Amino acid sequence: MKTKILFILIIILFVSICQAEDSVALTLKAKGKVELTRGEENSDINTGDELYNKDEIESMEDSFAAFKFIDGSSVVKLFPNSILTINAKKEGDKLDKKSYLKMGELWSKVVKKTGVFEVETPTTVVSVKGTEILVSHSNEKGTTLFTFSGDAEIKNKRDGKTAMVGANQKANLTPDGQIEVSGIKKGDIDEGIQQMMEDEESSENIEIELKNDSGEKKTITIEFE
Repeated sequence: MKTKILFILIIILFVSICQAEDSVALTLKAKGKVELTRGEENSDINTGDELYNKDEIESMEDSFAAFKFIDGSSVVKLFPNSILTINAKKEGDKLDKKSYLKMGELWSKVVKKTGVFEVETPTTVVSVKGTEILVSHSNEKGTTLFTFSGDAEIKNKRDGKTAMVGANQKANLTPDGQIEVSGIKKGDIDEGIQQMMEDEESSENIEIELKNDSGEKKTITIEFE
């Protein structure tokens, strides 16, 4: 597929130019009000922005963000009223990704054998190896994991207990620490979230100007669907 081939080439170029800057992901979409906290600085996130280790992303009401890790392993969609901190670092030739979802909903599709992919919430750690998932967390309802393909593991941070969640299953960690696994039923997922998961975006081009340590500038164009 043209888009996939082009993105692989972009990843190689992107890493070679920005390696010293520790960029770990690229913003594919940003709609509405999505804020970035990087250290002591706050700004709005825009389509095409680079993301770095320890960046915190907060999507406001009726807002949405999607980004892709530079190793090409996974696309992440952050839905309205959500807060996510990106934790990613290179281990050998792979990028280990251990992000923290403080609140809200996160969808991701992960390619197998591309490094660690974990989503931590205040109560759980979800480990993924090649699958499609939705993670939801709120103080009132606790954490819920939906697995649409493949398998994922959910761990209770309080007692270390784990459960495997297969395709078309969900697991709910209740506020009192119980892991409940069952089949996904119609109505389990909010209609608005379901629509954003399924939306097909039209093709777009993103132009990004990069600069290496010697000051050399390079403009790359990313086409994605």
